Amino acid sequence: MIEEIAALRKTLRILRGENGCPWDREQTIDDMIFYMIDESYELLQAANENELEKMEEELGDVFFIIIFIHELILEMGGAPLDRIVARIHEKLIHRHPHVFGDSSAETSTQSLEEWNRIKNNERSSEENGTKERNLDSLPTVRKALTIQKEAATVGFDWPEASSVMEKLHEEMEELENELGGAGEKIDRGKVKDELGDLFFTIINLSRKLSIDPENALDISTRKFIKRFALMEKKAEKEGKKLSSMSLEEMEHLWERAKSRRPDQMENGSGKD
Repeated sequence: MIEEIAALRKTLRILRGENGCPWDREQTIDDMIFYMIDESYELLQAANENELEKMEEELGDVFFIIIFIHELILEMGGAPLDRIVARIHEKLIHRHPHVFGDSSAETSTQSLEEWNRIKNNERSSEENGTKERNLDSLPTVRKALTIQKEAATVGFDWPEASSVMEKLHEEMEELENELGGAGEKIDRGKVKDELGDLFFTIINLSRKLSIDPENALDISTRKFIKRFALMEKKAEKEGKKLSSMSLEEMEHLWERAKSRRPDQMENGSGKD
């Protein structure tokens, strides 16, 4: 493993060298973090599809980018990789006293509480002061999920998922009230606020159910893409275009697409 990493790093240094690749020489840490996010989503897609070989390939891409980022850190005078690994190893042991120490945690919730307690103790007053600013770098859904988890660590949380469902119904009613009846002029600012509250509550529900909201949304989006593509194919077979069909006709095609199993949507097989 050490030899493979050394060989990978040697190749990367050639690419970054004077006679190397212009693209590789131009990359910055910001650039590579962007690519790492992109590759991580591809790894997530492979995991969702339960394709082991594809997961291994995507994990390799992520690992390469990590080495690339570390190489850029070294160019800035940063710490060698073994020191960085030693730091995270030490942190891992320190934050698991219920495994490596004298405390105990019987459930995953208790384990997480212990982790967050130690993490909060480790934070300096300066880090606490910049926490809100640091959250701004996160994507919106991830930011909402993160702050909800932080609030839960001090006990500001719903007791169970059913309580969040009640809140979800309440937020739906508030949105409906702002939308008003047919023909009424709506206050777009207030509707925007209520939609935001609704999204925030749905993310909270996902958290209480231990389901990643971005992952769940990604699965539904991909499912929609496949079904919509199947609708287009069926319309073409009938000599039509979706744009020329009525909503009722498209709804019929949609229901037919919904009846397909995932494997049938992939290859277009199955009876109509």
